[in-house]
Amino acid sequence: MLDLNITLVFQLINFFIALFFLNWLLIKPIREIIKKRNGIMDDMASEADNFVNEARERLANYEAELAKARQEAGQTREAGRNAGLEELAAIVGNAQQSAKQLLEENRKNIQGQAEIALSQLRDGIDDFSTRLGDKLMGIKQ
Repeated sequence: MLDLNITLVFQLINFFIALFFLNWLLIKPIREIIKKRNGIMDDMASEADNFVNEARERLANYEAELAKARQEAGQTREAGRNAGLEELAAIVGNAQQSAKQLLEENRKNIQGQAEIALSQLRDGIDDFSTRLGDKLMGIKQ
């Protein structure tokens, strides 16, 4: 059986003294270190959250700028296309006008040449008919 005597009291006193010194020397400093470490970890977690939020914001800004740049590029492309079509229409109009003028000049030139040839043929008909008549009649020149 268990004897309850004075040694039990001394052992309990030694236990509580050892517990007090161990708490004072080891447990309190370790708790302080753990609290500091938890504080540092919380700060790092909040910094990481801030970084993630900032990265998301920058990504959203980047995507908005990219969409804006795409829209501006589309507008620029459309304006360039319209300017090109206008320039093409002007070039085609000028070419058609030049072709009409050239065609008219060629028609006038050909008509003038035809009139000259016709007048030469008419002048030649008199001479030809005279020679033909002379040959038919037997007169030689």
